[in-house]
Amino acid sequence: MTRIRKAGYFDKFKLKKMISFLSTDIVSYYTKVFMNFPFNIIHDLLPLSLKFLPESYVIEENKEIIGMITVTPTQGNPYKLNIIRLFLEHNCFNAGKQLIDFVISKYGAKGATAFIAKIDDSYDELLSLFVDGCGFRQCSSEQMWKMELIRFSQESNSFFRPFKNSDAPIVAMLFNDSVITHFKYSIVSTKNEYWELFFKGLKDSKFKYVIEDENLKTIKAYLSITTSDNLNYILDIIASPWHECSWEDILSFTINQISKRQKDFYLFVKVRKYTTTAENFENYLTEQNFKRVQNQLVLVKDFYKQIKEAQPISRVVLFNEVNEKPVFKI
Repeated sequence: MTRIRKAGYFDKFKLKKMISFLSTDIVSYYTKVFMNFPFNIIHDLLPLSLKFLPESYVIEENKEIIGMITVTPTQGNPYKLNIIRLFLEHNCFNAGKQLIDFVISKYGAKGATAFIAKIDDSYDELLSLFVDGCGFRQCSSEQMWKMELIRFSQESNSFFRPFKNSDAPIVAMLFNDSVITHFKYSIVSTKNEYWELFFKGLKDSKFKYVIEDENLKTIKAYLSITTSDNLNYILDIIASPWHECSWEDILSFTINQISKRQKDFYLFVKVRKYTTTAENFENYLTEQNFKRVQNQLVLVKDFYKQIKEAQPISRVVLFNEVNEKPVFKI
């Protein structure tokens, strides 16, 4: 018998066994979802609008776990859910379809409007599972490029300042303006997604800045620097399509800021291919002979679509007993 249930604390040992072929660091990273125990018991009772932690589900067959899925709400927009982990035993893609359909139905009933998954472009079978099996559509891609730190100076000519919460509406508008038109419906963001939380823990893992035009007092770009291990840092840039920004200045500033906190580190830059500024940035990185190390396909599924014009709907009454003549009312 097959059943899907909420993942429990002791499932992490079975999961470790399932993915034991991966390196120790990767296994540890992927099982961090169980670190929220026992707070996740309280978190389960929260409505979707208040959820902020990842939630995981496992699928069992004859009491043996054959798959697990983890979803997490987008910070500031819990109705946009991200599928961040999917583990399946060999030849268990049907179990994967059941897990994906389960979380879409479960969270869709709670009010979720969109589901997003990012997968490596080399995983053809996984792509087929999401697109052909579960109705996701490909919405461009995101690339990761590795920087060579020795090339950059420690100075920049642009004016940078720390991000403030009052900048959030402008940054959201900046991002939405840069999204290519036919991707806007599912990719656009809200100001709450950039809002800085007051309680971030004892150790910051994300640093945010903006580039400001000193004369016009307008924001030209936004950048966030994220790390989970204080060794690998990811730079995410949102650049205005209406202003020119110096990529050299942004990278120099970023390296300078990280160097104040960490002596040895690696820097990776994210390129969002669904924005109008991506081509220009990618051309710069190519000209500098930087190395692209990852290309993830962005897959999206909207739980519902807006009906622009109301259409007349006929009422249909279905009778279970076939020996009686049914009556249909229109």
